Amino acid sequence: MNLNIDSLIIEVTRKCNMQCEHCLRGPAQRKTIDDQHIYKMLQMIDSVNTLTITGGEPTLAMDSLHQIKQCAIYGKAEISDFYMVTNGKAINVSNLAEWANGMYHACSNNEMSRICFSFDNYHKYMLDNKQQNKRTNNFENLKETMSEYYGIYSNEGENDFVGIHSDDSWNMESLIKEGRAKDFGTREIKPSCFEIDIYGEYNENVYCNETNLYLSCNGYIVDGCDWSYHTIDNNKDIRIAHIDDLRSSDDLLEAIRVYNARIEAKELQCA
Repeated sequence: MNLNIDSLIIEVTRKCNMQCEHCLRGPAQRKTIDDQHIYKMLQMIDSVNTLTITGGEPTLAMDSLHQIKQCAIYGKAEISDFYMVTNGKAINVSNLAEWANGMYHACSNNEMSRICFSFDNYHKYMLDNKQQNKRTNNFENLKETMSEYYGIYSNEGENDFVGIHSDDSWNMESLIKEGRAKDFGTREIKPSCFEIDIYGEYNENVYCNETNLYLSCNGYIVDGCDWSYHTIDNNKDIRIAHIDDLRSSDDLLEAIRVYNARIEAKELQCA
């Protein structure tokens, strides 16, 4: 069987160098993902359309980023595109550029591959002018390094390889009621089912779509990315499995099917 995931998200760390009031994750934690969790997940999957790398602040876990890059280059899973957002506050531009170049060439498509800086209304009010200027300089230096040293260009537009994660229309009332925004956010997220499509003469190709498969840094595999650390660690309703309990792609697919059945049964009870 070939297991293909539309969207896989790997939480590489819960460390962060900011304390944003709006953060849905909640307070930072001194936790970083085990390299074996990364390796095992990418060995159970045959292909990923989009691999998103998140945190915490992911650049505080460069060893984990390098593990992902090594698995992308030499591992089983074919990755089409990757995506990562950084606050850009304290990055080493040359180290991040070297990693990004490796990830870019490990991916098979790169139509949507991007590294974005979070230049949005939420982060602006957290930093003074000196810190804002440093982030802007890091952004410009990374764009220049990627183009001049690695030949990976960022054209002005939506799909810049080094781009901006921003939406000036966002406001505090649009936040998800999780983490630090639990008391003033307005959006509530509910668990949802994965769409499983099976193709091939012998039903050998399986595609999981419609929602995100999220691997937390403590090894829990959950549905979607819009949860606080507390919810991920304590709410069994969103939990698919722990990666240590899985041995193969068949085990992962069965865990997703059991999860779907549980969510569908709960929806029927509420109807």
